[in-house]
Amino acid sequence: MSRLRRSSPINTIEQRASGERIAIIGAGATGTYTLHALTNAAQASEIVVFENGDRAGPGLPYAEHLNDLHALSNIAGIEIPPLVETINAWALRQPRARLEAWGIADSAGNDRAFFPRVVLGGWLADQFALIADRSPCPVTLRTGVDVVDVVAMPDGCRVEWRRRGGAIEQEEFDRVIVATGYGPTDDTGSDAAQRTGKAAGEAAQDADAAHIAVLGSSLSGIDAVVAAAMTRGRFEEREQGLAYVAAEPWRATMLSRNGLLPEADFWFPHPLPDLAHFTPATAAAAMHGEEGDLDRVFAQFAKALIAQAPEWAEANGVAEASADDFADRYFAARLARNAWDYARENLADVRSWQDNHRTPAWRIAILKAHEVFATVIPSLQPGDLARLHRGLKRVFTDNYAAVPHLSIERILALHDAGVLDVVALGNDYDIRPGGGRSWSIRSPKWSAEVQELIDARGPQAAALNHFPFPTLRMQLCATALEGGQDWKSGLNPDGDLTLGEQDPSLRRVHLCALPFLLRNRPFVQGLVECAEMARVVARSIAASQACSDALVPSDEDLLGMLDKPSVILGDGAVITLAGYGNAADRRAEALPH
Repeated sequence: MSRLRRSSPINTIEQRASGERIAIIGAGATGTYTLHALTNAAQASEIVVFENGDRAGPGLPYAEHLNDLHALSNIAGIEIPPLVETINAWALRQPRARLEAWGIADSAGNDRAFFPRVVLGGWLADQFALIADRSPCPVTLRTGVDVVDVVAMPDGCRVEWRRRGGAIEQEEFDRVIVATGYGPTDDTGSDAAQRTGKAAGEAAQDADAAHIAVLGSSLSGIDAVVAAAMTRGRFEEREQGLAYVAAEPWRATMLSRNGLLPEADFWFPHPLPDLAHFTPATAAAAMHGEEGDLDRVFAQFAKALIAQAPEWAEANGVAEASADDFADRYFAARLARNAWDYARENLADVRSWQDNHRTPAWRIAILKAHEVFATVIPSLQPGDLARLHRGLKRVFTDNYAAVPHLSIERILALHDAGVLDVVALGNDYDIRPGGGRSWSIRSPKWSAEVQELIDARGPQAAALNHFPFPTLRMQLCATALEGGQDWKSGLNPDGDLTLGEQDPSLRRVHLCALPFLLRNRPFVQGLVECAEMARVVARSIAASQACSDALVPSDEDLLGMLDKPSVILGDGAVITLAGYGNAADRRAEALPH
């Protein structure tokens, strides 16, 4: 009998079995991996999952109604952390007709293949159902609901939710995991801002636009351009390669700061080998908790890169490089070339590397190094973090966000047909609505009037004051204010993905809300990171259960609450804002004056 339930009675603390009653808000990839980690660890008496959409698993990035079949994922099967089964094992047991409809009948078992995003969505949906069915505790799924608020309290959490058009209901939980993904967080009302993410594909369907501009040249930008191309013509396989035939004249321009195109995905050993001289342990040892930590970590990275790829390192001056100019050295050769010539040459190179299972050592080293940097970035001081975003982040993102070969083939075919170009806007540009539906784009390097503008720059970091749940937002903002943190930086939770060290009231809320983590954890996107966050949450819950007193407020904590600002909710509950007790006072004393 399935353990998945659509509704359940609200248990009181006295009625619960051993383990915690846990809420997961969001049933996309992060929520699915979290459910898997919790049920494997058997740490809950009941799990309730809240999902705004009608289907658990895909979330927005892999939803069938938001993605055309042409939209490819940029993660191969071998890299996708398995759930109940790997994506390739799951694909192999699908009906042949379904595989043919997806276009993966010949590659279902290839763990180096890139599948359409809707395939990943189908896999996630099936895995969610299997996980719930095999769970040792009841799993309740509430789809089509809006979570309107979350309240964190010292002894538990409250979730307020409603079905569409219904009355608000409340439920009490021991713990809440906020696994919200990339829903709308920008309330500026800007038309361009609202055409982000997967909405780009919908905008591309407007066949009346003779000239389309696409902000961004990554895989999201390519998908938007290809969506437009599909409505205005067709791709054909020819003896010399893929070609595009337009049904009527039209053109598209991809806009990026530097006019670069992404590189094609390259072969690499899996798992990646460790680097000499540069590991999470050595990087952590270089962190002194002060500005300049980035330079010490970069010095280790440069030493590892020189040891791993001495010829490339010498040609690019790695020995003389700094954390601030390494990106300029890395991109210099590409910027000196025609973007389309480079893309064609790069595609030929990576195909050769794939056939021979030999990729230049410097690429493998940089790919591994980004994993090491990811372990220390949340601890960087504000100045160092800003420097990383300006420089090194661009290198790592470029290297690990290489795109499927077919995506490069498609844009090359569009360019050869005279339909597509890419331009560099630089940093000084202006975009404004024109007459009707047109847009005016002005920069020193390129200016035009276009009939359609698509913002395909991918997920953007969200500011804390856009956090969706008002009471929890107030608690988080108060904690940030007390710690002297900028709200624009979003969230920077502790190692257990809570803010319990800053505010004990938040010990029971795990913050896996991706847009709000991006500023301090810029590599948090992707299924690998979703799976890792889920493991972190499961481990931290196990640790807190092993030391049950850790979550119980002491008498000193309760007295400390009296000295803190509080708010009284509509039901009479008193919520203390920000940290309390001696722990908070000790932290304040430790801060520089």
